[in-house]
Amino acid sequence: MLLRSGFKKPYEVSLHGGQPVKKQSLPRTVETAPGKSVFSLRETLKCYILTEDSKTVHFDIDEDGHHEISTKDSQSHEDIAWLSVFTRNEPAVTDSKNFVILTQRSKFNEFVLLCKGKKQLSLKVLKASCSGPDYPSVERCNMKTCNHEDPDFKQLSEDNHFFIMHYQGDSVQFQCYEDKSYYLYVNDDSLDIRKPENKEPNEDKNFYFRVSYLQEK
Repeated sequence: MLLRSGFKKPYEVSLHGGQPVKKQSLPRTVETAPGKSVFSLRETLKCYILTEDSKTVHFDIDEDGHHEISTKDSQSHEDIAWLSVFTRNEPAVTDSKNFVILTQRSKFNEFVLLCKGKKQLSLKVLKASCSGPDYPSVERCNMKTCNHEDPDFKQLSEDNHFFIMHYQGDSVQFQCYEDKSYYLYVNDDSLDIRKPENKEPNEDKNFYFRVSYLQEK
């Protein structure tokens, strides 16, 4: 079962002219308001996001704008996720919560960002930092191959893509940052966001995930 959310054009990010984009490192901060840096990137890790019963979480967006957020029984290279861990810059904050965003590489060599929409999960195209086309007239399907495996976080401008990752032993929960009453939830063979029926979603395994980190070679 796939969670499909409409036929909206996925490619709303403008292209940066016709010159190839040089390889660049990840920016250190994410700005959610003009001139105000709220989060600093701590690290980005490659991993698989798994459900408690070991299904692999996969999301993608196709050329028609179909949002596909699902779970599957096997793992492949296309299921690798980028878990980017941020620290909030406010000095008064003393907790050690992990603020994370989850991305996967799309079929079009771009990164797809998992977000909380108004009523459901949604996906946002987030270009790789070197995924500019070779020429202005080049079609998106013919975009230059990107060997630099980093999303371009400079494109982030809203808070609904952040999740708070809570550790519970070997399991984690992903709580929505913008509306903390919602958590990432496994709904049959797809993903959803839900409010737990109890005050804390401690007894429902569908609110829990496992992160399987990949060792860099």
